Amino acid sequence: MSAAAEPLVRVERISRTFRNGTGIHDITFDVQDRTVTAVIGPNGAGKTVLFSVIAGLQPADSGRIESPPGARIAYCPDVPQFESWLTAREVVETSLAVAAPRSNAMNAREALEQCGLSKVADRRVADFSRGMLQRLGIAAALVLDPEVLILDEPNSALDPIGRADVRRLIAEQRQHRCILLSSHVLSEVEQLADDLVVIADGRLVVSGTTNDILAAGRAPAWSVRLGAASTTSLDELRIAFPSLEIEYPTEALCTLGFPSFEAAAEDLVPVLNALRAPVLEVTLQDRDLDASFARIIQNQGSR
Repeated sequence: MSAAAEPLVRVERISRTFRNGTGIHDITFDVQDRTVTAVIGPNGAGKTVLFSVIAGLQPADSGRIESPPGARIAYCPDVPQFESWLTAREVVETSLAVAAPRSNAMNAREALEQCGLSKVADRRVADFSRGMLQRLGIAAALVLDPEVLILDEPNSALDPIGRADVRRLIAEQRQHRCILLSSHVLSEVEQLADDLVVIADGRLVVSGTTNDILAAGRAPAWSVRLGAASTTSLDELRIAFPSLEIEYPTEALCTLGFPSFEAAAEDLVPVLNALRAPVLEVTLQDRDLDASFARIIQNQGSR
């Protein structure tokens, strides 16, 4: 993955299959310490099952999870549930009480403050919104001072301000521990994750660094915004550049597709010159993780 050091967690050929055939099948990847690894995939891909096995909440049918002896793994599900009569402070204190205390662990007050809940520390969780419950689940996991913090859809119920707070929290905590997370908000995954694990239908599609997977999912195609209509006909361009795919959605916008990035490196500038029109902007299409992810899953489905 992103570092050459020995991984903190090694997931080796893990399978967990249910009677209807769903589950996860033969999944292998490594997770490094002090990094963020995101597991992404369509709904029903098996992300939650995978996290449950890594956290020890479900047994694997085969394969193994390797981590240092005594390593503490904390898991926050996508919809945390707590006894309704407890206060937020009591929830976090209970979480801390079930684990052996550590000298450098934060206390309940600090965990609640980190997750933006200090003002409601003494409120009953029966009155909490789903977003507040999500934050409380993170606080209850964080107070354990785990080596591995697993967050299943930590942003699913949060408003934009809450998502920004969780991004900040994850960025801070990656300095102290390994974080495994899943999210459908791929723009945030792109900002946070060092490494990606892509799964579909319970199987590993690809794993690697975020930059490598972004690059693998991109197509050699550019959008070109023009200051005036091109004076070169499509026929002239296609004769001069036989491998070029060119379209004009409007007179002021054209798309250029090449058979490879190597071909684009050689021909992109000559094609722009051949348009004989002022070029205002040249943009690589599908630059973000959403587009790369869609292409990776689409390619997997066509195999």
